[in-house]
Amino acid sequence: MKNSLVALRYSKALINYSENKKASKKVYEEMKLISKIFSQNKKVLKFFSNPVVSIKNKKNLIFRLINNTSEETTKLIDLLEKNKRLFMISEISNSFIDLYKSKRGISNAKITTSVKLSKELENKILEKLKNIDKGEIKISNVIDPEIIGGFIINFKGLQYDASIKNQFKLLKSEIVT
Repeated sequence: MKNSLVALRYSKALINYSENKKASKKVYEEMKLISKIFSQNKKVLKFFSNPVVSIKNKKNLIFRLINNTSEETTKLIDLLEKNKRLFMISEISNSFIDLYKSKRGISNAKITTSVKLSKELENKILEKLKNIDKGEIKISNVIDPEIIGGFIINFKGLQYDASIKNQFKLLKSEIVT
């Protein structure tokens, strides 16, 4: 919990600084890249959590993974190194992404289907979601053959489950009771 508050403070400072410098879009892209690296690469996560590895080596790895970092991101990484909080870079990047999206009215919708959504169906779902939220909505399609058919939509903390798997569960509970 304490680290989350610290990460939020760093990300708030970074978003304010980058907006003042008119570089928030570039920093946002870099934070997305950092977040992606840490969420998809277990070796990087292990490297950063290893107390034997020096902070300097961790910092150098970040700069190697992200080419041409902006001045704002470079200053953040230098500050984190100085304050011995470089291990929080992933959490800070996630917090920054959330703040950036919130300030710009960008929402995410996760749609789970058994097969890839067609563009036509994706657009129809997007139009329905725009009735709930007028801001920009980014859709991510997760493919899960376990749901058999139908879809599950997660949006704004709500879930609508119209999967065949769920329909079978409901039918089974009605038959059993």
